Amino acid sequence: METSKDKIIPVIFGLQGYSLTKEEMYIIKNNMIYGFIIFKRNILNLSQLRTLVYHLKKLSSNDPIIMIDHEGGRVNRLSNLFSQQKFNAKYFGDTFCKNKKNFFKDANFFVNFNSIIFNFLGINTVAYPVSDLKHNRTHKVIGDRSFSNNPNIVNKLSNFFIMEYQKKGINCVSKHVPGHGLSIVDSHYNLPTVKENYDYLIKNDFLCFKNLKSKFMMTAHIKFSSIDKKIATYSKKINLIIKNDLKFKGLIMTDDICMKALKENINYRTLQPLIAGYDIILHCNGNINEMKKIVSIIKKWKNQKN
Repeated sequence: METSKDKIIPVIFGLQGYSLTKEEMYIIKNNMIYGFIIFKRNILNLSQLRTLVYHLKKLSSNDPIIMIDHEGGRVNRLSNLFSQQKFNAKYFGDTFCKNKKNFFKDANFFVNFNSIIFNFLGINTVAYPVSDLKHNRTHKVIGDRSFSNNPNIVNKLSNFFIMEYQKKGINCVSKHVPGHGLSIVDSHYNLPTVKENYDYLIKNDFLCFKNLKSKFMMTAHIKFSSIDKKIATYSKKINLIIKNDLKFKGLIMTDDICMKALKENINYRTLQPLIAGYDIILHCNGNINEMKKIVSIIKKWKNQKN
């Protein structure tokens, strides 16, 4: 017998604009979509965004996650409304090492401020923290979004922010597991390959993600060539490392499958992560035709499995 859980389409969709289109409404009303992600293109002001979130929840027959990709620093989807330029991860990592009192003061302000706004809007999930390890060669796409070049500090601060957000009713998505720091290219545009072996990685980049208590983790679109020829987002081996070696108990979502690191067709990009054992597909560009295809692909796959 099919349960409501079986009916959920395990995908988080980005949306086109400030309000829902008729086609978006049709997809939401006729399918149980797992969740939705908010970007700057969806934000005019707080009142408009609150209305958009209300409509998403009202149209959904399930209780969708409403997620925002918001880190502070240069990744601030609400930058038209307020600045958090100071509060990038590097600032928090440096302050933690230099002055714990100032760290806790600023970190608590940051989490409290954001949580009040998210709860007011109806947003229940934030794509934070970035738990990637900083290396000398780390691409600038990560750069100051990383807390530190010390894996123990990255791990400690990641769990601190996760626990503080979750106390305020906001679930976290730690990213980009098992680590984006050794990449010298931007996975938005090209596929990074990391050649370091497992023994090095488990003591460094992978260690940053060990025992994190976030509800979600987000994969890195990176090939760890010493472990698997498949990209981490497609890899059953990496999935098992995350669950067994890094002891992660929550749900794992892909990074955005629209990113150019993934060259495969939409059928493969949608199904291979699920076949590898990941839980949720993230699709951010708001392309309605792709959204329709993804829903159809997953429904067909689920029917074949059953």
